[in-house]
Amino acid sequence: MEDENMPAWIKINIIREPKLDRPALIQGLPGLGFVGKLAVSYLIDEFKLKPFAEIYSSYLVLPDGNTGVQIREDGTYYLPRIELYDLNQSRKHAILMTGEVQPTVHGQYEIVSRILDLAQKYGCDMVIALGGFQTVLEKEIGKVYGVFNAYSLEETLKELGVQVTRSGAITGACGVILGLGNQRALPSIGLLGATRGEYPDMEAARGVLKTLTKLIGLELNFERLEKEIEELKAKIEAIKRIQAEAYPRVAPERRGADKAPFYI
Repeated sequence: MEDENMPAWIKINIIREPKLDRPALIQGLPGLGFVGKLAVSYLIDEFKLKPFAEIYSSYLVLPDGNTGVQIREDGTYYLPRIELYDLNQSRKHAILMTGEVQPTVHGQYEIVSRILDLAQKYGCDMVIALGGFQTVLEKEIGKVYGVFNAYSLEETLKELGVQVTRSGAITGACGVILGLGNQRALPSIGLLGATRGEYPDMEAARGVLKTLTKLIGLELNFERLEKEIEELKAKIEAIKRIQAEAYPRVAPERRGADKAPFYI
């Protein structure tokens, strides 16, 4: 349990000075269906981007909640961190914010505030938060929902085919960055891909990416993503077949005993 009286440790490491002109800050940390994380990671891979800044903090812990380091395949290791990448291949330049974990609950405001300070130092004039929107309807997978903080942005979202959502809540870093962006009078948009949230949802990420690229004026090749989506669908169908074949052999009193979602 965190001691709220202990001072937080936050370190921002500037690797190099980015070449940006009035960029949007695009949040893509892990969340529901890993939608934002997958979308931003795809951009990083496609354009072979390198980070220009790293954020380390006692508010950033391992995925299981413990402190420590993550080990790479080559035997080296690193502390949990958030990385910032500069994207200037688009009409609207962007700072991509991602990492393997979200800040802990008590640290989200402080870390997001520090990142916004840094982004505004480089001229950031807009916030775009990417995330997932939970649904149980298969036909909605890939649909994009949106929120905004200025009525002038509502028409922009509608022109992009985004359905404005008018109830509920956006939690975690995705919600916090929208709230703090609004506090700083920055135009702020949330793009939420409909997902069941049971596994990393590349189909939902594709929907968000197609909307995002139109919003910031970016030409993006989706070929690799389309292939990965088809491969994942095939794997899921294979798993469903195996489960269906095994189900009749499960004792009646055990059926339905474990309702935990299946993760891939």
